[in-house]
Amino acid sequence: MKLSVSKWCTFAGKEITENLRSKNIFALACVFIFLALLSVLTARFMGEIMDWALSIEGGAGLMMEIPDPVWTDSYVQLYSNLTSMGMLAFVMIYMGAILREKRSGTIDLMMAKGLTPTVFVVAKYAVAVAVSILALVVTVLITYVYTLVLFEYGGNIGHVLLGAVPFGVFMIMMLGITIMWSAIAKSTAMSAVLGLVSFFLFIPLDLIPWIGRFTPGRLLGHGVSLSVGVGAGNYLGIQIAVAIVVTIVALWIAIQVLRKREG
Repeated sequence: MKLSVSKWCTFAGKEITENLRSKNIFALACVFIFLALLSVLTARFMGEIMDWALSIEGGAGLMMEIPDPVWTDSYVQLYSNLTSMGMLAFVMIYMGAILREKRSGTIDLMMAKGLTPTVFVVAKYAVAVAVSILALVVTVLITYVYTLVLFEYGGNIGHVLLGAVPFGVFMIMMLGITIMWSAIAKSTAMSAVLGLVSFFLFIPLDLIPWIGRFTPGRLLGHGVSLSVGVGAGNYLGIQIAVAIVVTIVALWIAIQVLRKREG
């Protein structure tokens, strides 16, 4: 057990170094922070932008009632942008998590020295989770502060941070799925396609009667309601539990794939 912990810590340290070298941490942080700033700016100035667009030639005759912006719009925009552009960038950044190690032969070298597939996958996943959650928390805090500046009120900070929990759970579930496809796929393109298809499959699953309410895709809709203090639906706990099960299964499959490679 001590040997396994020691190997896990050593490999986790290597993963942190790799993330810094490959700029994964900075890429994810830049994308998320950009979306935070964009969300608040869009929420605050969308009315002015629409007025300007309608005032140009060809739009003078159009009439459109645009409501005054409110602070809650910042969080609506944030989770909309994170769900679309943020998740796409997230999958693209981690689509080669294991594939790169397979291509370079690093994984074979490490396993020859006694590193087990379980330690390899869990350590890689844990470091990626830590990076992702840190990026998400910083993004939410920036959104809160910027909303406070532009709207003079940013909501309850406790509610705002709580709103990040469902999205964070969905994000680390998608990370497990992305790592699984990275272990299975033969190319970066295949890993990316499989990861993105998996993400988009959660959207139609929400529409299935009776079953949809329990699917992890519903987690993406709780961020705004929790952030503004409205609360979540009755099935949040079940959705989180299902997401955890999906994550465990995905990581288990990745481990089994690497065990076959080891054998």
